[in-house]
Amino acid sequence: MNRSNLPIILFENMKIVEPYPEKVAPVPKILERTAFFPGGLGLWDSNECERIPSILVLGHDFSTERQYIEMLNEERNGLTDPTWRNLIKLFNEAGIPLEDCFFSNVFIGLRKTKSMTDEFPGNRDKEFVKRNLKFLTYQINMIKPKLIITLGKYAADMLVQLSHTDLSEWKNYEALKKPDVGFIKAVNFNDVKCNCVALEHPSMRNSNVKRRRYGDFVGNEAETLMLKEALHNCNSF
Repeated sequence: MNRSNLPIILFENMKIVEPYPEKVAPVPKILERTAFFPGGLGLWDSNECERIPSILVLGHDFSTERQYIEMLNEERNGLTDPTWRNLIKLFNEAGIPLEDCFFSNVFIGLRKTKSMTDEFPGNRDKEFVKRNLKFLTYQINMIKPKLIITLGKYAADMLVQLSHTDLSEWKNYEALKKPDVGFIKAVNFNDVKCNCVALEHPSMRNSNVKRRRYGDFVGNEAETLMLKEALHNCNSF
């Protein structure tokens, strides 16, 4: 498997999550651009990088059907949205190489709703959640990341369910609330060991990041330091 084949292989195996609940639609095809998987390739465009990404960045879900169609028709550029703008700025500050990231989601499918806020509608279907956890495990096993970064409380909560013991302090949506637990070292996911960092979702980052605490640092500085330490500590794997 090479870098360019990664999203193709993952997309072909999304049948793991079928069938979809009533308010969730399958993604028809990958958009040939930088966007979170499964809507986009999940890769930062770089002609100089050929290696498989070592950092897995997990959002909640890709988008609504309407927003996906807008991107498909090139009526919408996702990279100008707050999620990407704030994420790029933060990663640059923390020294996270964008070309070394695979941007994906813990839930597969498109919302059949108007709004992208609040909980993904498929989260109410317990069997669908189980199938998405199985696919998330598949993603981790394929990529074998040294660092997993979750965006928002829902992505962090899904990841907890794959490593109850090592991420016990993240349970009940505590990953973003408790001081000093946003960065957890050496988390085990079966045969994969990696660091994990929980970030505020970048779409509302400017409002919510103020609550973050890490050591003596607060807000943006706290999240930036967590990322720097997590990235540095990856060298021990």
